[in-house]
This record gives sequence, C-alpha cells and structure tokens, in this order.
Amino acid sequence: MTGALHRTGSTALASTSPPLPGYLVAATERSISVRVGDGTWTFHRADVLDISRWDTAVAQGGCEGRPVLVRVRSGATADFTQRRRVELTDRPLTLAPELSPARGDDELRRETEIWARGLDLAAAPGVGGATMTCCQTRSHHGSDDGIACDSLD
Repeated sequence: MTGALHRTGSTALASTSPPLPGYLVAATERSISVRVGDGTWTFHRADVLDISRWDTAVAQGGCEGRPVLVRVRSGATADFTQRRRVELTDRPLTLAPELSPARGDDELRRETEIWARGLDLAAAPGVGGATMTCCQTRSHHGSDDGIACDSLD
C-alpha cells in the first residue's frame, strides 16, 4: 500500500501521470535507475521531471536504495531489466516467447455473431444466447492444434 500521494509544486507536475514508486539504485549524469517489484527501470536523466522522497517505503523497509517517487515526461523511452534465475542446460540461454492469442479468435467471434443473428439469438455469453468456445494447444515442434465450436446456452 503506497498511501495517499499529495501533489505539490507546479501545475506542470500536476498534469502528468502518477509518479513511479521505487528505490533509487543508480544515478549518473546520463541516467537514473529505479528498482520496482518486478525489475529495474532506467530512464535518461533528461526524461525525468521530478524525484521526491517516498516516505511510505521508509516505514516498510526491505530494499536497498533510497525510496523515491519518480515522474517522467510523456513519450520518455526507458529500459526495463528483470532478474532471472539461470539454470544450466545443454542449450543456449534464451527467454520463453510471449504467448500469442489463439489464431482465429476474432474471426470465430464474428462468425458466431453472424450465425446467432441469423437465428435471432443474443450473442452475449451468460444470457441464454449463442457463445463460442475455442481451445488451442501448442507443441515445442511448432504444430498448432485447436478446436472451436458455436453453441447455444
């Protein structure tokens, strides 16, 4: 819980998004690094509008670095670094690919709506109308298997 954030200062700061709470772990003439729960944000110093103390974090403790609230300008570019545990294997070091949505979800939804309209059925789930169900599996060898069906509730 971060508590209430009271905005002080100029109206330019008041019109920005809420500050990023974290721990200042590095500050150079070129960049500022702030550790958060999932990793570390690194901003160009020119993109940082304001750095202020984060009093709530002092009471919570638990992380190295100074607790701060950081405001960045709109359109800023930042690097985000995550810590990962490395397991030694006989393969090169890689990250798992991000999961993509099942192929055909949008097309299946549109077809379900057309099918339901033709039968004068509501196409919203949970209202006794038509719904679509889709299941997709992926193997490590690149095959993509799936099933889809329209149904009446």
